[in-house]
Amino acid sequence: MSNGIELWRGEFGDEYTKRNQVNWVKRCPFWNDILVATGARSVLEVGCNAGWNLSAIKYPYPNVRVAGTDINEAALAQAHAAGLEVYNCLDFRAVPGKFELVFTAGVLIHIEPQHVREVMASIIDKSYRWVLAVEYEDAYETAIPYRGHDDKCWKRPYGKLYEDMGLKLVEKSYPAGFDNCTAWLFEKE
Repeated sequence: MSNGIELWRGEFGDEYTKRNQVNWVKRCPFWNDILVATGARSVLEVGCNAGWNLSAIKYPYPNVRVAGTDINEAALAQAHAAGLEVYNCLDFRAVPGKFELVFTAGVLIHIEPQHVREVMASIIDKSYRWVLAVEYEDAYETAIPYRGHDDKCWKRPYGKLYEDMGLKLVEKSYPAGFDNCTAWLFEKE
């Protein structure tokens, strides 16, 4: 098991959740746009933390199935307390069923270079139709110092990586409320 996984499962991940409380209501306009564009009736977030994005989807769209996975127990406890369907699993493919939309928001940036394409391929496999990445963008893979670590955060050309894996880019945007992230919406062909 990688050092990064243990880091996020432990106290470092607990502290991240405490430090990064999100006002999910501010993200509702972004998620409304995504659901209008995709018509998705089932959504899986890989790396959902405390479930802020899922809450921003579920509140205005109570008939959409939302589910999330994470590896940090403290974050999952918050998400579960918010009434969300969440799973503690490293292998999110174990979550029952496939979903119309599968996404990450600030998660792929923390996946080690040797594992990122494998995780992205699993995301594609778990989706019926749509894949969304909300991540830090750069033209090349670039390590970013993160909370005293030099090997735990990377900017990457996620749009190009997903296109190289056979996805069709539908929209690229710069959503408010996501810490200078780029959002890429893809459709499976």
